[in-house]
Amino acid sequence: MLKTKVLTTLGAVYAALVFPLKASESVQSIALAGTVIADNKATLSYETRGCINRVSQDALKSSLASVDQVLVELDDRSAALSLKTAQAVLSDLRAALEERAFAVQVAKAEILRVTEEQTFVNKEYDRTLILFQRGLVNETTLDNAERKKLDATFALQRAEEDLKRSISTKSRAEISLEIGQLEYEVRLLDVDALKLRAPFDGVLLDFMPKVGDCVAQGALAASIYAPEEKSVETYIYVEQLVEPEKVGVVIGKPVNVVRTNGQVCDGMFSLIGTEANLESQNVKATIELEAGCAAELFLNEAVTIVTNPD
Repeated sequence: MLKTKVLTTLGAVYAALVFPLKASESVQSIALAGTVIADNKATLSYETRGCINRVSQDALKSSLASVDQVLVELDDRSAALSLKTAQAVLSDLRAALEERAFAVQVAKAEILRVTEEQTFVNKEYDRTLILFQRGLVNETTLDNAERKKLDATFALQRAEEDLKRSISTKSRAEISLEIGQLEYEVRLLDVDALKLRAPFDGVLLDFMPKVGDCVAQGALAASIYAPEEKSVETYIYVEQLVEPEKVGVVIGKPVNVVRTNGQVCDGMFSLIGTEANLESQNVKATIELEAGCAAELFLNEAVTIVTNPD
């Protein structure tokens, strides 16, 4: 009985010493060095070559841009002239199509007129034939009536052929108008290509255009990023990932992102790499930042990531 009580006491002491130690070791916080990067970043390039004619002073001074804001305009005199020429050609093609459509209407009206005339001539021929059979008119009169009947038939055939030609000409005019419309739209795109626009609301980087400078097609004009869409890039040593749950390095796990001034931003792991660097033996990871706090952080700012925050 005494032996059993001693064993029970020793077991309780062991549990009191060992279990709290294991509980304290089950979660461990680590600090990682990170850099703020932009999630939504784009480069702005000139779509065509030309000389700079106008620069947005607001964007140049503030380095801020709004969606579809015109940042730079190139000289558009040649493109504007081509656009006016295409517009004039388009107007001429529309007028030509109207003429062809009117010609079709005239041809249809001519068919109706010739058809009525043919009906009248046929009836006249039938009456003449009856009179000839009764001996009231001679053969010459019948021949004249028959000749008129044939002329009316040929006139109807010619009118039908004219209608087919008019319809074909109208179809070609419609095709020409469509080509002219496409050419006009191309010229519109050429004019629009002379304007460098911001694709979204953001902050401009390396935006230093000057009026009078000439640029080449595809030349880099600036970069732009959305200030509220930032994340933190960090690297974790492989030995720290032996027990990722223990140190809180798990996708979706919350972390604290601490600035040098002590400000703390909420974040969580959004990406943990699967390949270690051969030389440094560390793995790349990304922390997604809360949008409100992300806007306050500077791009490329050095921060500290603390896992398993209290």
